[in-house]
Amino acid sequence: MPIDCDDQELLEGFLAETTELLEKLDDDLVALEKSPDDADLMNRIFRSIHTVKGASSFLGFDLLVKVTHKTEDVLNRLRKGELTVTPEIMDVILEAVDLVKTLVADIKDGDIVERDIDSTIAKLTPFLTEGAAEATVLAPGAAQAAVPPPQAAAAAEPAPAEAAAQPAGAAAAPQAAVAPVEKAPAPPKENLPAKKPAPAAKGDELADNSTVRVDVKRLDDLMNQVGELVLERNRMIQLHSDYQVGLDPVEFADDFGKLSKRLNFVTSELQMQVLKMRMLPVEKVFKKFPRIVRNLARDLGKEVDLHIIGEETELDRSVVDEIGDPLIHLIRNALDHGLETPDERLAAGKPRTGTVVLSAAHEGNQIVISIKDNGRGIDPEKISKKALDKGLVTEEQLAAMGPREILDLLFLPGFSTKEVTTDLSGRGVGMDVVRTNIRKLNGIIEIKNDVGHGSEFILKLPLTLAIIQSLLVEVEGEVYSIPLSSVIETMRVNTDEFHMVGGQEVLKLRDSVLPLLRLHRVFGTPIKNVDRKTCYVVIVGVAEKRVGLIVTRLLGQQEVAIKSLGKFLSNLPGIGGSTIMGDGRVALIVDPMGLIGGGDAAGGRI
Repeated sequence: MPIDCDDQELLEGFLAETTELLEKLDDDLVALEKSPDDADLMNRIFRSIHTVKGASSFLGFDLLVKVTHKTEDVLNRLRKGELTVTPEIMDVILEAVDLVKTLVADIKDGDIVERDIDSTIAKLTPFLTEGAAEATVLAPGAAQAAVPPPQAAAAAEPAPAEAAAQPAGAAAAPQAAVAPVEKAPAPPKENLPAKKPAPAAKGDELADNSTVRVDVKRLDDLMNQVGELVLERNRMIQLHSDYQVGLDPVEFADDFGKLSKRLNFVTSELQMQVLKMRMLPVEKVFKKFPRIVRNLARDLGKEVDLHIIGEETELDRSVVDEIGDPLIHLIRNALDHGLETPDERLAAGKPRTGTVVLSAAHEGNQIVISIKDNGRGIDPEKISKKALDKGLVTEEQLAAMGPREILDLLFLPGFSTKEVTTDLSGRGVGMDVVRTNIRKLNGIIEIKNDVGHGSEFILKLPLTLAIIQSLLVEVEGEVYSIPLSSVIETMRVNTDEFHMVGGQEVLKLRDSVLPLLRLHRVFGTPIKNVDRKTCYVVIVGVAEKRVGLIVTRLLGQQEVAIKSLGKFLSNLPGIGGSTIMGDGRVALIVDPMGLIGGGDAAGGRI
């Protein structure tokens, strides 16, 4: 049913305010479960739901009003101390908040869907009766028994009003015992459409990814820099005019040099201001993890403390939009595979409650995100055995691998150490998704492992995907740009030091053997000097994998803007885009991921 709202501006204001309140609500509710005596937190949660209810009532969104009204009543009893916060109550409140998110999403899509809200309201109702103290223990079972599951919502419509009208003593346990046996699901009324069950809403579904909030101070700084740029433009026009009427060449050269330096400074500042406007705190992604961890811990029967550090760290919105899925898989991996059950932890001499630390920090032009747990760690022998059993590697390949290469087997497609497939893990897709997404972002993933004490997954990502620091190199007269974030070191080498091992050109570098790639062969550049005795090797790395790129000359570092090659050339192997040089020439940007990974043919590892 289309939304009938005369004032579109009022509707947009309602959606903006409601979305902002709901984004914070999950985090607040999880925090309240850990700190039930925090009166300020309780009042903030109550006010949020109350605000959504009031605005919904004003605009005539009846389904939303019904759900928020019942949720508000339960929160009010918690606020007054008539109920105590328990995991069971919190389960129902969180379910109600998910339903609210779904209903708001329907409104945002411009169409009100006839959702099944009765089952959720029926779960809230027992907490509003005098016998709610008993209901806190029996509510989940009672709710599941007395209320049809979501897929049966079309065939059964419970009447919460009847439950509310029952005497106090009949509100709790009798429902669980009697309802499933004596009451058959009522057939749907023929003149009404079947109600759709409300899917569990994700924390980020309501977020508007088409806009970015910008601090007014940043806009002021940007305007100041634009003003400076206008002044320099006027100076350039004047200088050109003076030159045409016969300005002294020496004086012109001096003035033009000063203008060039000033323009360089102003454009650099302008670029920085524009990048800052695109920056978002990583909190946008981190804020959904307390709820995810809370739900996973309850499903797995584990006790988990999540510590978040550095949520104010900023990075480009294009990166923010892409890191959500990898982080969710890594968090699930830490809880399901890494942390032990409370009994196992006690037997190992550890505290019952496991810890997961999610942190973010800046390191140069990168953001480093870490997911660390104090669980059982990763057993290399178990990984090796599973990889062999699944036929992902041979015994010869395994024998040649070091400890870090064995850990990299986690990222192979289809790899899983889980014995039983569940909804959480064991399907062999999670870590492969992590690898794929980090590759898209030109990032690096590393694993630190301490068997028996925990593991840590470290993601190193570029701050922005639009402008990068790069190393310019020449390959037989052609200029290429290599992202500096992937460059580990450069060196000048005599060609006599190159060796062939198993058909692969290699270089002995300190205590390791470095595989080499000649870029002129990769990109089909004709050789101009076959007698060259020395060349340069640019060592690039992705995760723990290293490759030396053989180039003719190093031209220096430069900040470059990435330009797309268009959809017809977007899948060129080893090419990540292009940039325009100062002299107008186009230089291709090398994609180290494509060169090192080589797709699944290279073993499928990062």
